[in-house]
Amino acid sequence: MEEVKSVADFINIILKRPTRLRMLTTYRGHGSPDFRLQPSIFRKQSTRENEHILLRELIAAHPDDFSGDTSTLEALVRMQHYSLPTRLLDVTMNPLVALYFACESVKKRTRILKDGVASTKTVESDGQVVILTVYKRSIRYFDSDTVSCLTNLARLSYNLKEGLDTSLPIEEFNESKSVKRLLHFINQEKHGFLPEIEPSDLDSVILVKPKQSNKRILAQAGAFFTFGLGEEIDDDNNHDVKIERITIASDLKADILSQLDKLGINEKTMFPEIDRAARYITSSLAG
Repeated sequence: MEEVKSVADFINIILKRPTRLRMLTTYRGHGSPDFRLQPSIFRKQSTRENEHILLRELIAAHPDDFSGDTSTLEALVRMQHYSLPTRLLDVTMNPLVALYFACESVKKRTRILKDGVASTKTVESDGQVVILTVYKRSIRYFDSDTVSCLTNLARLSYNLKEGLDTSLPIEEFNESKSVKRLLHFINQEKHGFLPEIEPSDLDSVILVKPKQSNKRILAQAGAFFTFGLGEEIDDDNNHDVKIERITIASDLKADILSQLDKLGINEKTMFPEIDRAARYITSSLAG
């Protein structure tokens, strides 16, 4: 694991990495190394069990915002934009964007010993840029059938998802109640979809390139890992995702954010919504 002390250090590390023609590199910034490569829907049991309800509740409350979406992927991307937990994990094609998010302030309690007396205090966590590399052949786009299978899991009830047994032979698997319900949802967006799902597809984690129709996706050079029944990418993952990490020292986060600001990477450019721009402009005047 490498450590950087400036934007220049970080850029040098990125530029020295070898380029492999068959691979695509993406990046994700974490304000703390304790954060896992796990979509927000899986981080709490309550959201995991109520995924199908969260999706329907937000669409029911704001139907006009979702009226132009033609797939569950598009709906999930919009929900991610509004911070609703989903089975998508944001990544970026721009390493400087990941560095910006790695410098987010995250506090932690740490144990200290002073004059022989143990106590705890609040300190800033180190940041981390995670480099995730995948084979280009495994990348899917917004109109992929496999992506439709994975994203429509969000519409299944928790009990039906629990009933999915991907170890079954394909014929038996596709005759199950859970798969038939999943196929019903898939056919609502893909009318010609054949009534058969490969069981192993639902265990996969896939890098998806969505439509660049969202201002924030454009600003952040965004893409998503879409999760099926698996809930996390870890260092021992079996999803053909290579993981590397770069540490950002906690006491240098503010300095690096200042350097990134000079390069046009800041709250106003990362979050093009008017409220975030207003907050950035106000804080820059105060500073």
